[in-house]
Amino acid sequence: MPVAPMVEMAHRHGARVLVDGAQSASHLPVDVTCLGADFFLFSGHKVYGPTGIGVLYGREDVLERMPPWQGGGSMIDDVSFERTTYAQPPARFEAGTPSPADAVGPGAALDYVERIGRPAIAAHEQHLMSRLVAGLSSVPGVSILGAPAVRVGAVSFVLARYELQAVGEHLNRCGIAVRSGHHWAQPILRRFGHEISVRPSLGLYNDEDGIARLVVALRDLAEGRRR
Repeated sequence: MPVAPMVEMAHRHGARVLVDGAQSASHLPVDVTCLGADFFLFSGHKVYGPTGIGVLYGREDVLERMPPWQGGGSMIDDVSFERTTYAQPPARFEAGTPSPADAVGPGAALDYVERIGRPAIAAHEQHLMSRLVAGLSSVPGVSILGAPAVRVGAVSFVLARYELQAVGEHLNRCGIAVRSGHHWAQPILRRFGHEISVRPSLGLYNDEDGIARLVVALRDLAEGRRR
């Protein structure tokens, strides 16, 4: 998505911009200063860390002007009956006892990603993506949604004559994990004329064998050979 121009347009109208980077942080290098967004966030499990925790970045000048959203230990500078002054960001927004054990997980996961190297991960994923798109295109009745210049991380498709939830269930029985549903992206799915799609996602843990198994399982289903 053209994030930087979109941010600039929003800022012209006085809006603050939060970018949900959950789908990009594990696949692409992200420079928040170049994006120009006021906030950027991603979830820990998308970068191979634990669930239930993530990262929220906020521009310093924006955070300095924001009031706290809840009270608790460590977020104040001084309290009296006459007035309260708050700590400087980010402590101002970190009320109460934090969860350091959970925070260790995403840090370790990011260290792991950096050790492997994002260029190496991107090259691996792009190789697999080309195999995946070619394989899906060879299955009768499969239609791939969208035609971006570069696909990153996932591809959505539909299979003619089949309920897509049933497609997901069939692949699950074959030991292949995909998502079938609206993926919290109903407007763009409706733009393509669909309510739901099937979405296989790629990560550094995937390999060519998994893609071959997916294509075979889909072809079996398309040609009436359910397992």
